[in-house]
Amino acid sequence: MAYPIYLYPTTTSWSMIHLLDIEGTVCSITFVKDVLYPYFLENYSEFVGSTPFPVDPLADELSSILAGFPAEVTQSAETLTQHVLYLVSNDIKDPVLKAFQGIVWEKGYMKGDLKAPIYKDAIEFLNSGKTLYIYSSGSVYAQKLLFLHVDVDGKLEDLTGRLSGYFDITTSGYKQQKTSYENIIASIGCSASDVTFYSDNVLEVKAALEAGMAAKVVVRPGNAPISSEDQEKLDIIYSF
Repeated sequence: MAYPIYLYPTTTSWSMIHLLDIEGTVCSITFVKDVLYPYFLENYSEFVGSTPFPVDPLADELSSILAGFPAEVTQSAETLTQHVLYLVSNDIKDPVLKAFQGIVWEKGYMKGDLKAPIYKDAIEFLNSGKTLYIYSSGSVYAQKLLFLHVDVDGKLEDLTGRLSGYFDITTSGYKQQKTSYENIIASIGCSASDVTFYSDNVLEVKAALEAGMAAKVVVRPGNAPISSEDQEKLDIIYSF
């Protein structure tokens, strides 16, 4: 699909609300890919093993989440495991998987195995007093866990108080769809022109622009390269 230049308005400096992606924007892609995902794969079987099958959504919180998977994969630990591995190996952003990951990551954060290495400039931005929201493919619960356990110079800090709200694919929709950003605008109760969205993903930035937001592509080490065409059309930043 071709994206004509007129779809991309110049980012306004007076935007009052800042909507932030997480992976590749406020923290490194490597933390997600090399720390969070492997931790889930190393520990999720413990949670599956403690779950009675077939899954009863009324049994407990975990079962209520797992029951969101197709019924045919919740009949046994084996079928559920196969389904989870399929989703992970194919990088499918399934909302039930995202919720399950949040439950497993909670264990890691509580034990001190996981600490969120937020970029220093992102921490300063979070502490700036601006109105900030998060929009990530990860569940809202996982988002809150991350900002509750931020590694600041070797000490854990809770930065959740700096954020006005959280959005994920369950609350708002998938991040490369224009309607998702329209849903967020409606949820906040503001005008599209009041919001600037920040992400490392060009397709997400384009979707936000199509919804009427201002938007910036965030370039960090390890992020996907940006084409010369997109560099000419889009607003690109290297820090906050």
